[in-house]
Amino acid sequence: MRPISRLLICSLLAALPLRAQDVAPLAVFDTAWTAMSRTYFDTALVNGRWKLAYDSLRRDLGAAPSMSRVRDALRALIQVPGQSHFALIPADAIPASKSSGRAPAGAPRGTTGIVPRLAADTLIVWRVDEGSAAAAAGAKPGDAIARIDGSDVDSVRIRLQRAFRNGPREANALYLQVIGSLLDGPSGDSVEVTLRDLRGGTRTLHLERRPMQGRVSQYGNLPAMVIRASLDTTVLRVQGREVGVPIIAFSGWFPVIIQDLDRFAFSARSAPAVIIDLRGNLGGAVGIIGGFAGHFSDSSWSLGTMRGRGADLRLAANPRRATSAGERVGVISAPVAILVDGMTASASEFFAAGMQALGRARVFGEVSAGQSLPAAMLKLPSGDVLLHPIADHVDASGRRIEGRGVQPDTRTPLVRSE
Repeated sequence: MRPISRLLICSLLAALPLRAQDVAPLAVFDTAWTAMSRTYFDTALVNGRWKLAYDSLRRDLGAAPSMSRVRDALRALIQVPGQSHFALIPADAIPASKSSGRAPAGAPRGTTGIVPRLAADTLIVWRVDEGSAAAAAGAKPGDAIARIDGSDVDSVRIRLQRAFRNGPREANALYLQVIGSLLDGPSGDSVEVTLRDLRGGTRTLHLERRPMQGRVSQYGNLPAMVIRASLDTTVLRVQGREVGVPIIAFSGWFPVIIQDLDRFAFSARSAPAVIIDLRGNLGGAVGIIGGFAGHFSDSSWSLGTMRGRGADLRLAANPRRATSAGERVGVISAPVAILVDGMTASASEFFAAGMQALGRARVFGEVSAGQSLPAAMLKLPSGDVLLHPIADHVDASGRRIEGRGVQPDTRTPLVRSE
């Protein structure tokens, strides 16, 4: 399953506003309805109440409506299903990424080293990568990000939140991806970032993007991206003694890291517990989650079901009782903790919700993105982008995660601190 937010950004950044005289407003309205009515999973709704709403709105628009009226009508139309994951995002909602012109042609993906997150409504530096330009310039976790290349980040957040049916939280994962796309870019290029510390002092850093560390993935129609996977160890006190607990962290579910995930999980067979860090993991290829879940399951547990138009897809764990060399091993029976946040989305939510529903893992952190449906995006003739779901998903206990998110067993909200 494709990570929706990344796809949206590619489309949004490519969506250049068209001149008003080049756009037929009614064609925008009809194009949007055609796409939704042909793909939405509830055909009874499509052919019943939703079609009646379309006909009524279409009549009310008249023969020559303004683009503003058409946008209002579309917003009313996507309210009818009563579902999350519908959005009409104006073409001008996303600031264009600027270039200093210093990056050579074909330069690999680069990063400033700043990993952003939201603490309440404040965009902050969550992590600073070691050896990055941001680290060298003195950026610190807890700093608030005020501007990127002159764009006010709060204004970007507000414009995106207005585009989503269910308001702020539903837009947050996309917002953070947009911010990431402004911070990162071609290696060798640079970006200007204004930070505000906890005392209110501001400073502007000029940061050169340096090559990202990780495996490059080219998957489906997505642009090439760097996928990170790591295995670290933390020391915890368990039953009066200190033990080492492995932390498996990765940024996306893509084939390029399957061998890494298997290697990490096989090395954790004798660990007293395992931590799986899915914070910031926006999803990827949904077929991978069954193989990874199989490291923690001795049977083909259901991780949930995707319900599409005319077909269902059952997601199940695939028990991993042998290494790639053919050596027989048992699955991991130790306790599992899964870390999530507002950037945990798509396939990561399938995995976390499935493991939680089965009682195989406890979940810690913040409520996840609530973006667990496969969705289509369409650039309309106006340059606006329409986001609309094409399938439903329930976890192993029948709960819907879309719009609701994975609810942690223990909530630990992100806060600013020195």
